[in-house]
Amino acid sequence: MNLLTDEQVRQFIVDGCIALKPDVDPAVHVKIDEKLRFATEKEFPPGNNVLSRVPEIWQILRAPNIRGALTSLLGPNYYVHPHRAIHTSRPVEEKDVKYDADHNGPPMGKGSMAGSGWHQDAQSPLSRARHHTPKYLIAFYFPHYTSEPMGPTRYQAGSYLFSEPHKPTGVVLPDHVAEGSFLLLHFDTVHAGWPNRTDLARYMIKIVFTRTEYPRIATWQNRFSEWERPESHQAEVNLEPAWEYIWHWMRGEEQKHTNGGMDFDALNSLDEESRMRSVYHTVTEADITKLVDQLRGLADQGMHERSKAVDKEGKTIPRDHVIGTERRWNERAIVFDDAAYALASSGEAAIDPLTELLKETDPWVRINAVFALGEIGPTARKAMHDIVKLLEDPNQQVVRQTLDAIASIGEGMDCALEPMRRLLTASNPHWQDAEVTRGWTGEDQVRLNAAFALLSGINYDNDLEQIEAILGEVLDDPNGYVPAVAVETLTRLGTTSSHATAIRYLQDRRWDDTLLGRQKPF
Repeated sequence: MNLLTDEQVRQFIVDGCIALKPDVDPAVHVKIDEKLRFATEKEFPPGNNVLSRVPEIWQILRAPNIRGALTSLLGPNYYVHPHRAIHTSRPVEEKDVKYDADHNGPPMGKGSMAGSGWHQDAQSPLSRARHHTPKYLIAFYFPHYTSEPMGPTRYQAGSYLFSEPHKPTGVVLPDHVAEGSFLLLHFDTVHAGWPNRTDLARYMIKIVFTRTEYPRIATWQNRFSEWERPESHQAEVNLEPAWEYIWHWMRGEEQKHTNGGMDFDALNSLDEESRMRSVYHTVTEADITKLVDQLRGLADQGMHERSKAVDKEGKTIPRDHVIGTERRWNERAIVFDDAAYALASSGEAAIDPLTELLKETDPWVRINAVFALGEIGPTARKAMHDIVKLLEDPNQQVVRQTLDAIASIGEGMDCALEPMRRLLTASNPHWQDAEVTRGWTGEDQVRLNAAFALLSGINYDNDLEQIEAILGEVLDDPNGYVPAVAVETLTRLGTTSSHATAIRYLQDRRWDDTLLGRQKPF
């Protein structure tokens, strides 16, 4: 396994991206490209099943330098998320029209499965938090050579720290992408498709990876303890306070801040440099008090409820209204109030004040507070009993964020196991409205977040026997993501019984891919 160097990690922290070429036989890329085209054009788009339909992709993900990069950035126990997708870009009709690299939303070819508007990806199936630290990564794998006219994905270097896409900066549009290229980005990086001006469809696979434990030590080839800027980078904004914080966070160290003072007016603004200087500030007791008051001031505005779009008849539909700069709950990915990010970066000193906020009556205040506690990590286990009380909250939004906070803290999870079992096995009629057009409900996401919390929990000193018992109860869950995470967790537990349960589940669902796309007498 080939781990990243200090310079590569520094470049990733600044740009939010690193380009790799998997250490595999080039013939693997050809095979993947052939299978992708056949499955999509002769069968049907396999969606989340693409890694099963084209298992050669696992050779890419298990290549020594790919595993090394993922281990370096997410830790050795990272997980390949069950959500993945094929992004197809089909030729446009007007091939002579040219656009500037930062153009927002150029037309794409009919039938394309790639968006050309600048965006940060949504979580799937429903929303989860946007994190400044690398907790989710996204890979764009190009199995075939992709020239600039064929439409490689473009991105904005350093933009993963942005609250939303706004004025393009640090735009990277490759003049070509070699066959087999593997672009690994922070999940929240602003990116967009690019028109395909050739006559051949372009294929790219999106794969998501998640961290399952808080960093304890550096997991790359780390030689230097202090933060330094990389020798070269493509980001055009100076977000140094955030970069330095993330470097030390990835090394498993206490929070460090070198800039002094806070500009409270910069919080929640679109001035990214001022925002990051204020979020990653030198903490004082007065700052914490003022930040807590800012979160408390979010009450009574209904921000825990979505702002839904309406159709032509004026009826609400399960889609988010364009919310602009407003920080509120949505079903794409949630950007919290900057006071929550600032309190999270303050570490242990903020735990007690945040714990008090969990008792507030307004759901959005509680959501922001529990998010911040989760970002603090294992140190916040002292608040676990108060956090677990939120699992009884009537608002599925509060429960979802609480489960993710429990997963982020990891330690001291035993008191949460029985409430999580109930959430995974009991039905709540108030959480069963479709939140998106694909039909996913709040209850679906509650169960998925609980499954992820159990996956995180096995990395710590928690009751593994109880976790295994809970996992055995959820393998028939109608939310396909839940059994996927449960089987992975059972496999990692490594007991004879957990392996038997996982193998039986997989045996029951084994399929014969040699029958696909051809006729056979059996």
